[in-house]
Amino acid sequence: MFDILQIIELFFLVLLGAQAAYSLVFALASLLKHHGPKNPNPEDLKSFTLLFPAYKEDAIILNSAQQALALNYPAEKLRVIIGSDQMKEETVAKLRAANIDVVVMNFDHSTKSKNLLAQVEHAKLNFWPDYFIVMDADNKMPADTLLEINKCINDDFKVYQTHRTAKNDNTKMAVLDGITEEISNSIFRKGHRNLGFSCSLIGSGMIFESTFLKEALEGINKDSAVEDKLLEFYILGRKEKIAYLEDIYVYDEKVASGKNFSNQRKRWIAGQIHAFRSHIGPGIIKLLSGNVDFFDKAIQMGLIPKLLFAFVLAVAAGLSFFLQGSEYWYYLLGAYAFALFISIPRRYFVLKNLALFIEIPKAIFFMLLAVLRIRKNQSVKQFEHTEKTFIEKED
Repeated sequence: MFDILQIIELFFLVLLGAQAAYSLVFALASLLKHHGPKNPNPEDLKSFTLLFPAYKEDAIILNSAQQALALNYPAEKLRVIIGSDQMKEETVAKLRAANIDVVVMNFDHSTKSKNLLAQVEHAKLNFWPDYFIVMDADNKMPADTLLEINKCINDDFKVYQTHRTAKNDNTKMAVLDGITEEISNSIFRKGHRNLGFSCSLIGSGMIFESTFLKEALEGINKDSAVEDKLLEFYILGRKEKIAYLEDIYVYDEKVASGKNFSNQRKRWIAGQIHAFRSHIGPGIIKLLSGNVDFFDKAIQMGLIPKLLFAFVLAVAAGLSFFLQGSEYWYYLLGAYAFALFISIPRRYFVLKNLALFIEIPKAIFFMLLAVLRIRKNQSVKQFEHTEKTFIEKED
């Protein structure tokens, strides 16, 4: 009986140790200087269309669209399109009165990919850009962002992920959410690119060569609510690399309440589980044919979310202490904590953020709640909206 328990413990040590090692390797790689792509002819300004899929975003979309139109870039090379799904007529009227292009749609089954494809089809009518930039309804860019993007894009890549970061710190939960996103930026974006792997997409602040985005949207399941993961597998399945623009910032609203945090994570975790189940088999086949990026993405879908994984390791280390288990649990917990620590930008290491330690157990509770609330196919076929209302005050 004792030997069986040791075998079970060894199995979980290896399984969870693999995730800790994976995170630590890419976290260490993120400490290296990142050399992003360069445009050999930056004086040749590319044309851009910013796509804003907006589902019930009446509270914030006008502000976001006006900020996008005000970007410092030649007007003849910039367009902004709003995909209005289930929004009020008065909101659409205000957008059009502000000279903003709006595509109205009211799907019975709303998904972001359907919204984006409708916008792309609309763009064919009067202005086909060199690149599309996919935004969220709450996203904001600094004034010179498009000029800086133009310095980076080249023919080596068809897809780029900008550095999405928090625009609000109005609650402790929002700050914690911002920190977890920056950890992902370090491990799954900068660290991956520094080791030659493809950067992970994050759902907004994504730049696509225009024709390729149209092909990708037409090539994925448009009824799925996990379009960002499907887009990644589509891209990597064609052996295209996703570049990371570390110094190009897109500011994104972070969830400010526990309820929204739990709902958002429920959707993410459900989508991740579905993506792992449906792509791990093809991922192994792709690996045998030399497509390491596709396999790596499938493995990512099988990783336990960061806060939950830290909690699991802490519980395992505690049980090991009381039940006289393996001391390696302490090493795993320490290694993973170190990986998270070095992945956090230095700007978060300020005295006031010590209060976030109180917020971590609450966040873990909401993560566990999210897992328990997942139903079969939840957030895979069913679209769930995370309400966004924060509007940053102008200086």
